[in-house]
Order: sequence, then structure tokens, then C-alpha cells
Amino acid sequence: MKKVLFIIILLSFGSKAQTIKSLYDDEYAAVDGAYYKDTHNDFDNFTGTWKYTSGTTSLTITLQKKTMTPTKFGSNNIFEDVLVGGYKYIENGIVKINTVPQLYLDLDSIEYYITGNAIIGPNSQYCLDCGPNDRKVLLIFNDPDRYILGYDAQMIFQRADSGGVQKLKLLFRTIGNMIVEEGVTPLYTSYTVPFGEYILVKQ
Repeated sequence: MKKVLFIIILLSFGSKAQTIKSLYDDEYAAVDGAYYKDTHNDFDNFTGTWKYTSGTTSLTITLQKKTMTPTKFGSNNIFEDVLVGGYKYIENGIVKINTVPQLYLDLDSIEYYITGNAIIGPNSQYCLDCGPNDRKVLLIFNDPDRYILGYDAQMIFQRADSGGVQKLKLLFRTIGNMIVEEGVTPLYTSYTVPFGEYILVKQ
């Protein structure tokens, strides 16, 4: 009897997990048991190691695609494809931060210092310069060495190939405002990696 009950529970869970929804085409409503999948393989255009260089200053970002990762969303259990990343920033020849080794750890997707799965198309306010088949990805950024209350840091990536060279255009910004307690001088007013636009070349 216990064996039969176990099989029924397993089949019930499996049937829920087979509900596939597109990260790009479908509304992200966190349906219990659903798999939010990168159905167009958009993430594949961003995976790999990319590097911005200006003199002795550089920003290297490695992005990896993780498929069907289990996620708790409110009271719902879902699966989703996610892009996670690590970064290394060198300023004037000095390594300021390097989170790339974290990518070798088996973590929940939300724990990586770059993470997310928002795919942006030409109908979005974030993609006004996009062609009909262009996609951007919006990822969340965290700095393990600096916490700034009120900042909501984002990295928006877009393919920007030119001259046969694979490139990414990165807009690194915050959509929040720093919250400062009256009479208290904040420890930091910016992250280790400066906000701004970067052109990164595929390595």
C-alpha cells in the first residue's frame, strides 16, 4: 500500500513539472509545479566569459545558464532556467574584487552575485533600440563587500557584435536611491564595480 501511494505522489508531482511555460512568451505567474523555460534559447547568446578593457582597468564577467532549477516562489514550488554569473574587476592593475570562483559552488540561483532570468524584447521600455528579433537580459547584481541600503542594482546585457567579433553591451545601474540615516555618514556610496556602460568582448 505504501509503495502504491508513493508512486501516485511521484506521478502527481511529475505531471505538474511537465507544465512548460516560456520565460519570454508567457506571463510569469508562478504556477505551482510549472517549468519556466528559456524556450527560445536566448540565454545561450549571453553565456561564456566576456571582458571590457581600458588601459590597465578591466571588467571580466562569466555567465552560465542553469536549467530547470527548483525555486520556491511564495507557496508555490516551480522550476526555472536562470543565468548566473561572477565578475572580476581590476582597476589600474589592482584586483579590486573577484567573485568568479563562486561559480564553481553548487548554490541556489538567488545566491550568486549576478543572477536572474528576465528576457526583454522590443515591446519593452528597456528595449526601445531593439530590432524585431533582438533580446536583452536583465540580471540582479550584488557586491559581497559592500551593501548600500536603497540601491537595487541591475545589469542589462545586449548583444552588440561588430566586425565579426562577439560583444556584449552592458548597462550597469541602480533603479533605487541610497537611504541615509540622518547624521550618519554612509560607508559606501558606490559599489566596487562602477556604474556605467561597458562593451565586453567574448573571450
